[in-house]
Amino acid sequence: NTGFPCNQDLIHCTHRHEYPANLNIAIKNSCNPYFYQVMRAAVTRRQTGNPSEDLHRGLGQWQKLVKSFGLGDKLGVDMGQEKGGFIPSPEFYDKRYNKQVASRPSRNKSARFRGWNYKTIYSLSIGQGEIGLTGLQTANVMATIANRGFYYTPHFVRGIGKGGQLPAEFRQRHYTGVDTTLFKYVIPGMCEVVDGRGGTARLASLRDFGIAVAGKTGTVQNSHGYDHSTFAAFAPANDPKIAIAVFIENGGFGGSAAAPAAGLMMEKYLRGKVARYHARMEDWIKYGNLTVHLH
Repeated sequence: NTGFPCNQDLIHCTHRHEYPANLNIAIKNSCNPYFYQVMRAAVTRRQTGNPSEDLHRGLGQWQKLVKSFGLGDKLGVDMGQEKGGFIPSPEFYDKRYNKQVASRPSRNKSARFRGWNYKTIYSLSIGQGEIGLTGLQTANVMATIANRGFYYTPHFVRGIGKGGQLPAEFRQRHYTGVDTTLFKYVIPGMCEVVDGRGGTARLASLRDFGIAVAGKTGTVQNSHGYDHSTFAAFAPANDPKIAIAVFIENGGFGGSAAAPAAGLMMEKYLRGKVARYHARMEDWIKYGNLTVHLH
């Protein structure tokens, strides 16, 4: 459980919190510098003795692991227009930054990669940069974490056949490349996001009903306007029944718009109703203006 300082000289962190941050603190407070340093340590790990070659290999290994969660390709849901998203590869950056060098072999590996380095790609560490995800893929990542390392191909379901038995093709598990024993270290921090003191998604809490929610907020930077609000979660954390992802355009911080919307939907799904004292929030989600500074 390695700790890293919240070094804002590397990347901005919008939340004040204790440090050095460990994994739980970083997830709970959405600490950008922590994940910047974790990814840097992973993708620049010494493998060959050539820093450029090490980064090339490290990013390739990172991409393989990320894609094993069902990202960067179509999941196979029952929609003809499903999008696959995008997870960048080292070859993608070769073509973008080394067009002349990448087009021909070179004995000088340092020259081959001279156009990009970790500072070029660091935004991948916080899920931004060239990464492209769909809402379904995001919810599926939550299902994967909830299952401790595997997912089923998602489908739209009207009903299940005779005897409630699913055909074998619908029960195939897709395992990630991550050791299944490691997911238990991520989930407590995700629960702290929602129910921990200072967590970024307190408005998604179902603690009043004895339901622990594991989630993660996201504030998606938008170069064309105000930031987008995102929140993804599963519940109950110890016996998952639902995985969800909410994306609200121009909604601002993930905890301010997307989290309460997700909380209400999980409450309705798990309890069959929304508590009376949540009626005002429900009306705001249904009928209010969830965008920031827009009228």
